[in-house]
Amino acid sequence: MVIVWCLGAAGGYFFNAAVFVTTETDHHAPVLSKMVLMKNQPSENIAMPKNGRLEIGAVPGQGLDPARFRDAMSRVAAAVHIVTTNGPAGLAGITATSVASITDEPPMMLFCVNKTSPSAARMIANGVFCINTLAPSHEALADIFAGRTGHYLDERFAGGEWTRLLTGAPVLRRAAAAFDCRLVEAKSVMTHCVMIGAVVAADFGPEGGNLSYARRKYGTV
Repeated sequence: MVIVWCLGAAGGYFFNAAVFVTTETDHHAPVLSKMVLMKNQPSENIAMPKNGRLEIGAVPGQGLDPARFRDAMSRVAAAVHIVTTNGPAGLAGITATSVASITDEPPMMLFCVNKTSPSAARMIANGVFCINTLAPSHEALADIFAGRTGHYLDERFAGGEWTRLLTGAPVLRRAAAAFDCRLVEAKSVMTHCVMIGAVVAADFGPEGGNLSYARRKYGTV
C-alpha cells in the first residue's frame, strides 16, 4: 500500500511516497519513504544537488503489521472516484480513493493504481485519464469499477451515462466533479504507479453530497 502527499515549491513540486510492504515470509516488512522532485526546478531556498533533482532515498522503518495499517487506514474517510481512460489501447477504468490535487497553477492531479491492473497499462498507453468524483447515487457503479461484479475493462462502461470533454477519456454524467487530464508522468513506487496528470478541462454537477468510503463501507459527505 502506498500513501502519497505533496509539497509545493515555486516552479515545481515534491511528492513523498510512504510505502508499506508485505512479503509472503515477513508480515512485519519495513516501511520505505521516497521523496522525488517532479519536473520544474524549485525555488532557490531549497537545497538541491548539482543535477537539479532531489535524489531518491529509502529509509527503513521499524516495521508495521500490514493488517493493523489497513485497519487504521479504514478509519480515514475518502471521496470515491472512478478514473477512466480511452484511446488506441482501449477503454478502461478503476475505482480509486487515492486521489489528490497537486497544484492549481498549472492545475495538476494524481492518483495511485496497482501496477498489475490491466487498466494501468491502458492508461499509460493512452496517455490520458479522467478523474470522476462520485455522487452518492453512484455506489453501484463504484462496485463495478472496483471489480466486485466481474465486469472487465470496457464491460464496466455498460452502466452509467458517459460523455467526454477534451481528451476523449469517459466523463460520467452527473458526477460531482470531473477532471480531464493528460498523463505527465507515471512513477513506479513498489507495487503501485503514481499517475500524475495535467488537468486540461473540468466540469462539475449540481450541489450535493459526495460518495465516501470509511470503515469499509460507503457513506456520504
